[in-house]
Amino acid sequence: MQNQNQTFNLKESIEFLLNNFKVERYVYLSVTLLSIILLLIIAVILFLSKDYKSIFIMLGPTGLITLVFSRVLKMWSDCIELIKIYITK
Repeated sequence: MQNQNQTFNLKESIEFLLNNFKVERYVYLSVTLLSIILLLIIAVILFLSKDYKSIFIMLGPTGLITLVFSRVLKMWSDCIELIKIYITK
Protein backbone atom coordinates (compact mmCIF):
# COMPACT_ATOMS: atom_id res chain seq x y z
CA MET A 1 0.00 0.00 0.00
CA GLN A 2 1.35 3.39 -0.94
CA ASN A 3 1.87 6.22 1.49
CA GLN A 4 -1.30 8.32 1.76
CA ASN A 5 0.71 11.49 2.46
CA GLN A 6 2.45 11.61 -0.89
CA THR A 7 2.68 15.05 -2.40
CA PHE A 8 0.44 15.86 -5.29
CA ASN A 9 2.43 16.66 -8.42
CA LEU A 10 0.30 18.89 -10.65
CA LYS A 11 2.45 18.55 -13.76
CA GLU A 12 2.45 14.76 -13.62
CA SER A 13 -1.30 14.69 -13.05
CA ILE A 14 -2.03 16.89 -16.06
CA GLU A 15 0.36 14.90 -18.23
CA PHE A 16 -1.40 11.73 -17.09
CA LEU A 17 -4.79 13.16 -18.06
CA LEU A 18 -3.53 14.40 -21.42
CA ASN A 19 -1.93 11.05 -22.20
CA ASN A 20 -5.11 9.20 -21.26
CA PHE A 21 -7.19 11.50 -23.47
CA LYS A 22 -4.73 11.40 -26.38
CA VAL A 23 -6.67 8.93 -28.56
CA GLU A 24 -9.92 10.68 -27.76
CA ARG A 25 -8.45 14.07 -28.71
CA TYR A 26 -7.22 12.71 -32.05
CA VAL A 27 -10.61 11.17 -32.80
CA TYR A 28 -12.39 14.42 -31.96
CA LEU A 29 -9.92 16.44 -34.01
CA SER A 30 -10.33 14.10 -37.01
CA VAL A 31 -14.11 14.19 -36.82
CA THR A 32 -14.04 17.99 -36.53
CA LEU A 33 -11.79 18.37 -39.56
CA LEU A 34 -13.92 15.99 -41.63
CA SER A 35 -17.08 17.83 -40.60
CA ILE A 36 -15.63 21.22 -41.51
CA ILE A 37 -14.47 19.90 -44.90
CA LEU A 38 -17.90 18.39 -45.54
CA LEU A 39 -19.55 21.63 -44.50
CA LEU A 40 -17.37 23.64 -46.91
CA ILE A 41 -18.07 21.22 -49.79
CA ILE A 42 -21.79 21.44 -49.15
CA ALA A 43 -21.64 25.24 -48.98
CA VAL A 44 -19.86 25.40 -52.35
CA ILE A 45 -22.37 23.00 -53.92
CA LEU A 46 -25.24 25.05 -52.50
CA PHE A 47 -23.75 28.27 -53.79
CA LEU A 48 -23.08 26.93 -57.28
CA SER A 49 -26.36 25.05 -57.78
CA LYS A 50 -28.62 27.58 -56.05
CA ASP A 51 -30.53 24.63 -54.58
CA TYR A 52 -31.64 26.06 -51.28
CA LYS A 53 -33.12 22.77 -50.07
CA SER A 54 -29.54 21.61 -49.56
CA ILE A 55 -29.26 23.88 -46.55
CA PHE A 56 -30.75 21.05 -44.47
CA ILE A 57 -27.79 18.84 -45.33
CA MET A 58 -25.57 21.32 -43.49
CA LEU A 59 -27.35 20.67 -40.19
CA GLY A 60 -25.61 17.29 -39.69
CA PRO A 61 -22.01 18.50 -39.90
CA THR A 62 -22.69 21.63 -37.84
CA GLY A 63 -24.27 19.54 -35.08
CA LEU A 64 -21.33 17.16 -35.14
CA ILE A 65 -18.87 20.05 -34.92
CA THR A 66 -20.76 21.43 -31.92
CA LEU A 67 -20.76 18.03 -30.20
CA VAL A 68 -17.04 17.48 -30.76
CA PHE A 69 -16.07 20.94 -29.54
CA SER A 70 -18.17 20.44 -26.41
CA ARG A 71 -16.32 17.19 -25.63
CA VAL A 72 -12.92 18.82 -26.11
CA LEU A 73 -13.98 21.66 -23.81
CA LYS A 74 -15.13 19.09 -21.23
CA MET A 75 -11.68 17.49 -21.29
CA TRP A 76 -10.01 20.85 -20.66
CA SER A 77 -12.57 21.68 -17.96
CA ASP A 78 -11.57 18.48 -16.17
CA CYS A 79 -7.92 19.58 -16.29
CA ILE A 80 -8.84 23.01 -14.94
CA GLU A 81 -10.84 21.38 -12.12
CA LEU A 82 -7.74 19.40 -11.20
CA ILE A 83 -5.76 22.62 -11.05
CA LYS A 84 -8.44 24.24 -8.86
CA ILE A 85 -8.32 21.32 -6.43
CA TYR A 86 -4.55 21.62 -6.25
CA ILE A 87 -4.63 25.38 -5.68
CA THR A 88 -7.23 25.23 -2.91
CA LYS A 89 -5.19 22.72 -0.89
